[in-house]
Amino acid sequence: MKSKITILILAFLLPISLFAQTNSEIADVYVKRSEAFFFNSDMDRSLEIFNKALKYMDSVPNSRVAKLGTLIHFEHKQFFEARSYAKWYFDLEEDKTTEDYQFMLETYVNIQEEIDNHIEAQKQLEIKRLREDKEARRIDSLKSLWKSKSKEFVVEIDSIYKFNTYNLAVFAKDGQLGIMNDLGEVVEKPQDFNHHISYDGYVLLLDKPSNPTKIYAYHYKSKEGFLLPSVSEFNSSSTHYGKVMLPRANGLLVTYPNNANKAFIYNLQSKSLMASTNLKEFLKTLKKNDIIEKFKDEEIRINKLWLTLGNEIGAGFYELYENDERYGYLNTSDGKIYDVSYYNFLGGFNNGNFELIENGKRFWLNTDGVRRETNNNEDGKYQGNSRFVKQPDGNYYILQNRDGKDYLIIGKNALLNKEQFVK
Repeated sequence: MKSKITILILAFLLPISLFAQTNSEIADVYVKRSEAFFFNSDMDRSLEIFNKALKYMDSVPNSRVAKLGTLIHFEHKQFFEARSYAKWYFDLEEDKTTEDYQFMLETYVNIQEEIDNHIEAQKQLEIKRLREDKEARRIDSLKSLWKSKSKEFVVEIDSIYKFNTYNLAVFAKDGQLGIMNDLGEVVEKPQDFNHHISYDGYVLLLDKPSNPTKIYAYHYKSKEGFLLPSVSEFNSSSTHYGKVMLPRANGLLVTYPNNANKAFIYNLQSKSLMASTNLKEFLKTLKKNDIIEKFKDEEIRINKLWLTLGNEIGAGFYELYENDERYGYLNTSDGKIYDVSYYNFLGGFNNGNFELIENGKRFWLNTDGVRRETNNNEDGKYQGNSRFVKQPDGNYYILQNRDGKDYLIIGKNALLNKEQFVK
């Protein structure tokens, strides 16, 4: 009975023993192949086969395998793995007098130097990363600070028109017009006007582009503005100013109200309607000088045609009306008539000429009837260096270049632009 039990135990133990022996042998085969690839400088294949050998090992069995593992991983720059195998080598190798042992010592030193270099490099990378993170946080902080400060420099307007020599321009906000200087300071708050006419140092703000009922006049140089009297005060039948001509540097403004047989001629400097002449004595003079044939009251006869004499536009030019319809203009110095069908509208006289509207186009007419296309506008050219830059939200920043740097401007305050502020 006892012998049978012994036989059964051996029967169970024999396959385990044989299996263990087989793993060792298989591992040894793979180690030899890995060595062969290593000595043939096929490092990738050598590592691949070495890893297969490891699958048949419970641990590193001897210094030979440890040495091979050291060298393969060293060649693949896997220095921490190489160091582990090197340590196994020194634990497993009993003979410390061989050249092989000295070679492995040299290799271990090289491995350790590579690891030290790697650790130092990682340390420097971490220092750099921390420095960059700190710099990024600093830059983000500066950007946040600039954004906070820049809110004080926002110009909340919808649009800005051309600046003149007085550093002033009309601006629009919520459908209303005001006047601003090139530092973003409002000199005239937005009012209920949506159209403007700027010329010769004056700007007229109108409640509508055609046939306005309200006109606000502003003098750029004196920085004074006022509302013109209602047109009904000039003529009770008039409901609007009609055609509004350009204001002139001498303050003369001419408009052509509806339901009136006289132009509205206003002096913006004295803030008053132009005074009429002693018409009776004036007409006597015209008849004496053969400019007119006859007259009665405000009517004159020229070329056998009875016409009504209106207001003087300037330089001796008077309006002429026929049956309450504007007929043209009379030059009382030479008797020449300028037919309204060609000379549609004449504006105020200044600096030797009238503004002339002919077929919707603007010209300039002197007292001899000579027409030209251009005239000197005393608004002048803008000499400053403010730039109004529209932002995506529709508002504006004012930029000025000072000593080669761009600044945001509002009044007397200045802020470097974002890029230069952060830099």
